[in-house]
Amino acid sequence: MTEKPSSPPPTVQEVLERIEGEWEALQKVLSELNADQMNTPGEEGWSTKDELAHLAAWARGLAALVRKQRRYPPMGLPEDAAPNTIGIERMNRLIYERNRELPLEEVLAELQAAHQDAFAAVAELSDDDLMRPYDDFQPQDRRPDGHTPILWRIAGNTYGHYAEHRETIERMWSNE
Repeated sequence: MTEKPSSPPPTVQEVLERIEGEWEALQKVLSELNADQMNTPGEEGWSTKDELAHLAAWARGLAALVRKQRRYPPMGLPEDAAPNTIGIERMNRLIYERNRELPLEEVLAELQAAHQDAFAAVAELSDDDLMRPYDDFQPQDRRPDGHTPILWRIAGNTYGHYAEHRETIERMWSNE
């Protein structure tokens, strides 16, 4: 979730355009699936619904992050959950376990709301903020990679994350 963007956009407006472009691409893929498909687990055990709940949780965390709020509780995680304490895999497992029984409609509504929240939070930033380090936004969650620009977290939790999971969903249903 913290991969460096291949060619980082220099302005907030360009970041927002990338977020919206990948969101629209994800929505197009989802519009081609029915409820049964969205609820059916793929080879790795997660359904499309599970992928979407995962995206929603990380988008909520990003919104809190850029607003300098605690990022893990909005994700449905314990206060002390963090990649450097419990690991990304465990965080993702907790998100999955928390959301797997939710109805599809609830997950879709939360994804929409989380996307809008993350988009609005990024829109509140200045262009200069994009290059400020993670630790400026989360001083209570100092990390070994806390010097990296917040842009990396934005990309990894919005447009990059949407693309990654859209591709996973496309692969799940490419043989249909």
